Amino acid sequence: MNILAVYAHPDDAEFLASGSMAKWAEEGHQVYAISATDGSMGTKIVGRTRAEVAERRRGELTRAMEVIGGHEPVGFWFPDGSLRSHSEELKEKLAFWVRKLRADRIVTLDPWLSYEIHPDHITVGRIASEVAVFTCFPLYFPEQIEAGLDPHQPEEVWYMMPTERAPNRIVDIGDTFEKKVQSILCHQSQVEMLADWFLTDADPLNLTEGEKQQLASGVRDLIRTMASGIGQRYQVGLAEAFHAVRCGPGHLDVVGEITIQMLERMSSDAEVH
Repeated sequence: MNILAVYAHPDDAEFLASGSMAKWAEEGHQVYAISATDGSMGTKIVGRTRAEVAERRRGELTRAMEVIGGHEPVGFWFPDGSLRSHSEELKEKLAFWVRKLRADRIVTLDPWLSYEIHPDHITVGRIASEVAVFTCFPLYFPEQIEAGLDPHQPEEVWYMMPTERAPNRIVDIGDTFEKKVQSILCHQSQVEMLADWFLTDADPLNLTEGEKQQLASGVRDLIRTMASGIGQRYQVGLAEAFHAVRCGPGHLDVVGEITIQMLERMSSDAEVH
């Protein structure tokens, strides 16, 4: 199976799905990752330039995917925070890679979460969903077909960390939990921003070896708490949760879900004609 993780920033999938990605790679599946942006706003340190941050984050993503066991990551490297203004380019690029890789499953962010405020998360989730159901049509970016690619439709979209829709895919990551932790720690620029959570009066620019170990331990405990909370609910030790939706030509197959929601909201006071 060809599994393609599509996310907005270089560390998005590591925090939410890297245990599953590592497990799938160990099982022999082909695991790919695309970061839509360069993550260049991902710092709280005054004086850093976007170019410096972007360069660091590219390296972190590459190292994280090596830990996971996936293929070398693909970066579109749109400026962090700008995906809404690059949506058509994002569609075209993502359609190309879905067709080229013959992706069977797309793993992405859920753009319909009511509290999701990051425009890049919303944009990448919606466009990944659109592309998943339209790449089967040869007239969707037909120049790609003319260049030799075939139409292709993924089987499912898996939305990471569903909190408003019931998870319907639970992945036991007990055997790959350490890979998840190590892949997250590869994103040191982002881990440093958590220093305030776990350290007192620490300077993120000048962490001692002891502080680095304490920070890594705090991150590991946080990730274990999240994974064990999901796992205990489903009688496994450590787990990641997803909401999977089957893809149809031009639509996501959510008729059943929509019907249930409609029935739950129907009022007995509605007029019958």
